Order: sequence, then C-alpha cells, then structure tokens
Amino acid sequence: MTGFDIHFQALESCRTAVRKAWGQYESLHGGLPETPGARAADFGHVDGAAALAAAVDTAYSALTSEAADARTKLKGVERALETVQDNVRTANKATSTSMRA
Repeated sequence: MTGFDIHFQALESCRTAVRKAWGQYESLHGGLPETPGARAADFGHVDGAAALAAAVDTAYSALTSEAADARTKLKGVERALETVQDNVRTANKATSTSMRA
C-alpha cells in the first residue's frame, strides 16, 4: 500500500463520517415541522402558560436553525474533502506521469 493509498483511505473515512453526521441532521430536520405551534392550552390552566408556550417556540426555532446550520456546514465539509481527494489524485497522477518520463 502506498502513502497515497493511506491518504485516500483517511480522506474517504472522514467523508464517510461527515456524510453520516449530515444524514443524522437531515433526518432530524426532515422530521421536524416548520413551526412548533405551541399554545398556552397545551400546558393546561397554569399561570404563565402563554409565556411557556412562547419560550417553547423560541427554543424550537433555535433548534431548527442550529440543525439547518449544522447540515449546511457538514455538507460543505464533505464537498471540501471531496475536492481535496480530487486534488491529491490529480497531483499523484501528475507526479507519477512525470517520474516515468
């Protein structure tokens, strides 16, 4: 196994891990409704139910925003790793070809 093979395997392992993490965020986000729609009535007849519903909506919005941001960043990392792999392969081919000449 050459040094480049080891690098390719390491990069592919990283991409696989990132793809798996991205998929988990994708599943999480895909399973969430657009808006939480918490209502005071959901919490019964307790003092502060409206404030609690508003707090749930705020937390939910933060969760969905963070999940979307994480998905976007992980997808960017996967694309960057793919670019690195392509660049290493190109450099390896160029080096291999020039060494033979």
